[in-house]
Amino acid sequence: MAPGGALDFVPFGLTTPEMAAVMGALGARDAVMLDGGISSQLLIRDPAGVRRWTGLREVPLALVVRARPYR
Repeated sequence: MAPGGALDFVPFGLTTPEMAAVMGALGARDAVMLDGGISSQLLIRDPAGVRRWTGLREVPLALVVRARPYR
């Protein structure tokens, strides 16, 4: 029997070692892993458009990452 209700949306994510492996596979030299709790959110803006994943609570601050030109 599934828990249902609010537990249908409980965010499950990667562990720190799993995320390190993903970032390494993506070619990242440096990365920061922040809290992935119920307030975590993500917005990606790229040529394909905007993709948004919202959390269960509003977030009063953000970390903005911008690509720098390739040298």
